[in-house]
Amino acid sequence: MVADTLVVIGLAVASLGTVPELGGQQQRSFTLRNEGTAAVTLVQGYTSCECTKIDMPLGATLAPGDTASVTLRFDPRGRGGDFTSTGTVTYSGVSGERKRVKLGLQCNVAMSEQTLLRRFPVDAGGGVRLSTDRFDLGVMRRGETRERNVVVLHRDEGDRTEQVTVSYTPDAATPAGLQHVAMPVTVKDAAGHRRQLTITLDVVVK
Repeated sequence: MVADTLVVIGLAVASLGTVPELGGQQQRSFTLRNEGTAAVTLVQGYTSCECTKIDMPLGATLAPGDTASVTLRFDPRGRGGDFTSTGTVTYSGVSGERKRVKLGLQCNVAMSEQTLLRRFPVDAGGGVRLSTDRFDLGVMRRGETRERNVVVLHRDEGDRTEQVTVSYTPDAATPAGLQHVAMPVTVKDAAGHRRQLTITLDVVVK
């Protein structure tokens, strides 16, 4: 048996299912147990984003066999879609070396109408909204390629989203100077039917 080993009893990642963005605050508690042969001390706890807080007995010393409860609290405001957040517990043992145990929360956040409209401000008609319909590519040389991603929201399909990558390469025939390039974007509905939209790429060609 390792001298200083802290493990999670049960699942290290909790599934929250689908939660609403507004009023959907969640929390889950995890049990850590010292399965080593020497005492360990909990020295730090942190999370992967500001939307998640960690509650734990900082400074607590766990003898072999002792347990401690750690709680992750998640606030989904401003989030949307599939989301994963992690919490990390740092502990030290007899060697003084710091070790870590990771915990996690997984969920699908149902965005509020206000957040949906803010994230997808462009109404393309037919129940389709876009994250943007214009990109500034800056200064490019002929033969250079740049890519940008457009996120498409299908309101008539339960707010399904898809990401479409747009790639642009000015060729030898492209005039120098500021260009406003109309770029076709193809989106698909759930049945696979295609629809073509147009976005604008602003680029200065050298």
